[in-house]
Amino acid sequence: MAPHDGQVDHARELRDRLLGPLRMHFLAAGQAYQDYLQDGRSYLFACSLRRINAAARQLLLTWGHLLGPEHSTDAIALVRHYDVWLTLWDEHSARLMPAMADPFVFENAVNFPRSAQERLMDLYQRLS
Repeated sequence: MAPHDGQVDHARELRDRLLGPLRMHFLAAGQAYQDYLQDGRSYLFACSLRRINAAARQLLLTWGHLLGPEHSTDAIALVRHYDVWLTLWDEHSARLMPAMADPFVFENAVNFPRSAQERLMDLYQRLS
């Protein structure tokens, strides 16, 4: 196999195993967040966001090694955010024990790293 073929295979694997699925997670999370806001920040849609964010975190931990050094910091920033967000979410849920229609809001000092998301989606576009 020529080196170029290996580069193409690696790019395809990166796109198919990490970036494509991650794109779907970002799109689903965006929709779930809009639903969350429109439904009065309900626990129902907070649960949806939790499932999506946990899956995105796992995807990054499983396939993030395919990223080069110029994008691995983006994956780490996203995992950091998801780790803190999930920890706060779980603690808040356990303390409140809300019903599905109840408001579910908590503070998180580790904001979503939108620039990391944008750089990874730019990479996805270049590989597609």
